[in-house]
Amino acid sequence: MIFSGEKRQTIRLPRKRHARAGERLQLFQGMRTRSCLRLGVATCLEVRDVLLDFREDRVVLDDAVELTTYGELNAFAKRDGFAGLPAGPAPWDIMRKWWAMTHDDPEHFRGVLIGWGETFERAA
Repeated sequence: MIFSGEKRQTIRLPRKRHARAGERLQLFQGMRTRSCLRLGVATCLEVRDVLLDFREDRVVLDDAVELTTYGELNAFAKRDGFAGLPAGPAPWDIMRKWWAMTHDDPEHFRGVLIGWGETFERAA
């Protein structure tokens, strides 16, 4: 999804320092595993606080911008790499299911959204 340009952001737990807008990002798959693969580089375009609320079907960015319509939620999930199939579940529904399988709290997540838009450059 990163190679095709569909995944344009990632969501991470808060920490002391994340990338800042304008900085180069090193994108990897499978970090801290034997099968770690360097995908390429991108430029950080945005870093925002994010709240995922799967119970209320909403995403809140920077405690100000709320995404609540099914169209907005699906577009958000798609940018994070959760593409739906024409006859299958929508991206938001796929994201909700994946989140429930991989996180302790399947209804809420507060973290940081790091976006790189269309700046990805594949590793040589």
